[in-house]
Amino acid sequence: MAGVRTRGRGELEAAILTVLRAHDEPVGAAQIQEEIVGDEPAYTTVLTALERLTEKGEVVRSGDSPRKQRFAATFTAAESASRTMVDALSQNEDRRAVLLKFVGDLSETDADLLRSALAPRKR
Repeated sequence: MAGVRTRGRGELEAAILTVLRAHDEPVGAAQIQEEIVGDEPAYTTVLTALERLTEKGEVVRSGDSPRKQRFAATFTAAESASRTMVDALSQNEDRRAVLLKFVGDLSETDADLLRSALAPRKR
């Protein structure tokens, strides 16, 4: 069924990044296609998503020829989430309000973790 979207916007890119982050070495598009959980996307769809991720700086490409190209995630999941949070913060005029809202939405466990990360370090 050509033209029928089986995933929400951004879900394929997220699935590809999940596959890439599960590997220590760069991975080929065919292997990425096989390892995506759920409906297997077309090979060309995977290549298109990889191209978009490369343009966004989320993926790096290596290899001499198109058939031998391998892909790797540029950032870990934690690094990517942190970049997203910092970007969102920098795009808002009222940083204080954003930070207070964010901290207010944290679970007590997450708030404790944040407190310990912000506590002065003892020598």
